[in-house]
Amino acid sequence: MSLISSLAGGAFGLRADVSGTPAPWDDYWYNPLGTSSASGMRITAASAKRVATVLACVNIIGRNAGMVPCKIMTEAPDGSKRIVPHHPIYDILYIAPNAQQTAFEWKQMMEGHLELRGNAYSEIKSGPRGAVDQLIPMHPDRVHVERIKATGRLRYIYDDPLTDRTRVLVQEEVFHLRNFSDDGAVGQSTIGMACDVFGLALAMQDYAARFVKNDARPALALEGTPNTKTKAGRDEIRNSIQEGGTGANRGKVMLLPPGVTIKELGIKPIDQQLLDARKFSRIEICSIFPVPPHMIGETEKTATYASVEQFNIFFAVQCMLSRFVNWEQTIQRDLLTSQKYFAKFFMASLLRGDTASRYAAYHQAIGDGWMCQDEVRALEDMNPMPNGWGENYRVAVNTVRIDQQGMQSQQTVQRAAETEDDDPGAGDQGGAGEGEGDGQPNAVAVKAQLKALAVSVAERCVRKEVSALRRMVERSASGYEAEEFYGSQLEFAANALALTVDRQTALRQEYYGRSEKIAGYLAAGDKGSAMEFIDQLAAKEPMRLAAVVTGEAA
Repeated sequence: MSLISSLAGGAFGLRADVSGTPAPWDDYWYNPLGTSSASGMRITAASAKRVATVLACVNIIGRNAGMVPCKIMTEAPDGSKRIVPHHPIYDILYIAPNAQQTAFEWKQMMEGHLELRGNAYSEIKSGPRGAVDQLIPMHPDRVHVERIKATGRLRYIYDDPLTDRTRVLVQEEVFHLRNFSDDGAVGQSTIGMACDVFGLALAMQDYAARFVKNDARPALALEGTPNTKTKAGRDEIRNSIQEGGTGANRGKVMLLPPGVTIKELGIKPIDQQLLDARKFSRIEICSIFPVPPHMIGETEKTATYASVEQFNIFFAVQCMLSRFVNWEQTIQRDLLTSQKYFAKFFMASLLRGDTASRYAAYHQAIGDGWMCQDEVRALEDMNPMPNGWGENYRVAVNTVRIDQQGMQSQQTVQRAAETEDDDPGAGDQGGAGEGEGDGQPNAVAVKAQLKALAVSVAERCVRKEVSALRRMVERSASGYEAEEFYGSQLEFAANALALTVDRQTALRQEYYGRSEKIAGYLAAGDKGSAMEFIDQLAAKEPMRLAAVVTGEAA
């Protein structure tokens, strides 16, 4: 008896796991699919899409998530941020995550799964591009999540429709977007959490459909005593009248039996208020997602021509921004192995105002000096200005502090004086230079020694750079490796040459240009051009770099 009690107690003590799947003996398996709402309608992700407002909100969110580009970026030591186009997963997120879908299609589908089911999954496949070569979507209804008690990590049991087999994936093999969660493992469906709201909307929609199906005509009653005493006779009269006024016979002359008249009962008040109730339901559903009602066509008392722009900005900030942050942090957790890189969704297209307001803001940004013309042109999808004309930051002269108005002329005089001091002939008039008589080396000799030392150190830096680049080209490395190398090379050269902050910034720009060029050669498989570029670098770079260190070059 104790054994049976123990087995029974253990069996019925099992609870649903973190994915919310009911136990085998739960009544859930004997009921229709979906969540039962107070209106009596059972709501599922599929049935909720029958409500036009739900479908419109999910489509709007999905399309906007799909069209906003996602790029991989890195932060330089000086705090500046730049795009890393040669990162292994850049093309996956920006162009195509797998062989069947574009980035737009994949992001739209994943966001749709997230909104309707609370979770979105993609299997991480390795391949030629590295540990993350493809992201293969998995339907949430086929994924079952469990938490491993020993480690606390998650595993995913996937019913694969391609192989008709069940596969188990570990946490590192799944890209998992989740909605609001109670346990941190799986997200909750918006449809399930607000099932009563969606059930009421679906019930009203079905009621309206049945009302229209009956030609939206009020009920009729027969008044009087028909000339028949049998039920069959009365049914025949009722059916005759019903068939004579519906379908193809609608509007034709109706023949009534003697002593019978038709009385119209009128439209019920609930039918008259149906449109107002459905309008309130649409606004309520919009508030759940949240999507401004004017974006689904509900414009009455919600938006005017003057306020639409502010509503669009509200949609970008209150609706899409939180979703993009969720995407960015999930990409950081599941796809990126280095904290040096991060994903960024570029929302500039969603935050654009009207043309006049946008141009006025650009004018102020350029005038205040915190944006240059090329940055503005990039936001407008325009090419940079030729010859680097748009790279400079400008500020109005009248904004300079009073105590700095004469600084430029003073600096010019100071530079002229320093040039005269560095002139080799300044202390060599009539023979020996200054200090030669007391055994001290002259300025020319010191400068020559410093230059020779700078050339030696510069040659060592260039040899390291050239050797690393040649090895990359020989083994057909990725452009991502070139960018990684130049990050460490900058630190090495700055320490070896004792570069000032200004010269480090200049060298950083040069290294960035070289990494882009080498990455382009590697991507195109053009080893000949790459080697030619490296040979030119080995021949000319040591003397140029030494000149930068000694101040002989800008």
